[in-house]
Amino acid sequence: MKSPAFMRLTIRNIIVNVDLGTLVFMLGLPTLYLFVMGFMFQGIVTSGVYISPDRSVSYTTFLAPGIIALESFTAGNIGGGMLWSDRRWGMFERLMVGPFRRIDYLLSIISVSIIFSLFGSLIMIVFALTIPIKFNVSVISILMSVFAIVIGTMLFSSLFLIISGISKSMQAYNTITIVLFFMLDFASTAFYPITNNTPEWLRILSGANPLSFIADILRDSLVLSITYNTLLYALILFIVMIAFLLASTKVYKSIRSGI
Repeated sequence: MKSPAFMRLTIRNIIVNVDLGTLVFMLGLPTLYLFVMGFMFQGIVTSGVYISPDRSVSYTTFLAPGIIALESFTAGNIGGGMLWSDRRWGMFERLMVGPFRRIDYLLSIISVSIIFSLFGSLIMIVFALTIPIKFNVSVISILMSVFAIVIGTMLFSSLFLIISGISKSMQAYNTITIVLFFMLDFASTAFYPITNNTPEWLRILSGANPLSFIADILRDSLVLSITYNTLLYALILFIVMIAFLLASTKVYKSIRSGI
C-alpha cells in the first residue's frame, strides 16, 4: 500500500535539506544564542528578570523559552527557501508533472518545517536543561508548548512561502528574509522583556510580533503557569496563522512552474 503523496514528498524534502548548513542554521545559531548570550548577559543582569509582577528568574531561564520559540522561525524560513530552490533548479516543475499535486507539495513543505521545528525545539530543551534550567513539565504545559511551536511554524512557513512566491530572484528572497530575521528576532520578547522603560514604538512592534506570542506562551507554559492571557495569546496566534496560511495558499496557486 502506497503512502500518501505528500508524505513521500516530505521524506524527499527532509533528505534534500538535511545538510551541514541547514543543521548549523537550525541548531548552531540558537545554541550559540542560548549559551553565549545566556552566560554573558546573566553576568550583567545579576538581579534577574521579572517575568511577572512578583517573580523574577535568572536571565538564562528567561532566555531559554525564547530560543525554543526561535526554532519555529528558522524552520519556517527553511520551507520558503525549499520552494525557491526547487523552482530555481526546475525540480518544482518536474514534481508537478509527476504523480504529485500542488497541495501535496504545499503539505510536504509545512510538514518538513514542523518536523524540523519540533526536533530543533527538543534539542534546545535538552541543552537548556544542561545549564541547568528548571522547567515546569506537565501534560498541559507540554501540549501548550507543542501547540505554540506547531502553529508558530505554520505561521512562519506561510510567511516565507509568500515571500518565496513573490520574490523575483534568490537575492531578493535572501535580502527580505535577512531583514525579517533581525527585525522579528530582536524586536520580540525572545531575548528581553518589554517594560515601561521600553520606547512606545518598540513596545507596539514587539506586541504585534508573532514571535513574541510564541515566546510568551512557551514562557508561561514552561516557567510560570498557563493563565487566561496564555490562552488568549494562543487564540490570537492561531487566528494570525490561519490568515497567513490562506494568503500563502493564494500566492502559491499563482506560482508558475519554473522561474
